Amino acid sequence: MKNMTKQNISLKEAINLLIGNKLDGSYLVEFVESDRIEATDAIKLGSMGIVVPEENIYYDDDNIADDDDFDGKWIPIDSDIEHYKKHLSIQLTVDKEIENWLSSTEIDLDSLISELLTGFYRSSKAINK
Repeated sequence: MKNMTKQNISLKEAINLLIGNKLDGSYLVEFVESDRIEATDAIKLGSMGIVVPEENIYYDDDNIADDDDFDGKWIPIDSDIEHYKKHLSIQLTVDKEIENWLSSTEIDLDSLISELLTGFYRSSKAINK
């Protein structure tokens, strides 16, 4: 049986492995409070499934080029992350008969569950009043 233990490494070691294209899922990066990583490197680590704490990321403003095509005031927008946070993921366990029935129908399961939960919540609120 293969050993599934990940090797703990520092951020500096992770960056060196990243540069050498040797960083993979067998490593676990241990961040310390004083670690600083450029945003571009944090994105590369993130694409490999390594979560970099926001407080460790820094942005080098001198290396950020202005967009010559943009002329005007920057307006903040709601991000996709806010939209994502409003959605839940659930896992249902059903017996084979129900699974077969669901796969043979055109029921929008997301809408159905959402409506059932909303109705249940409202009924519970009404009963508790």
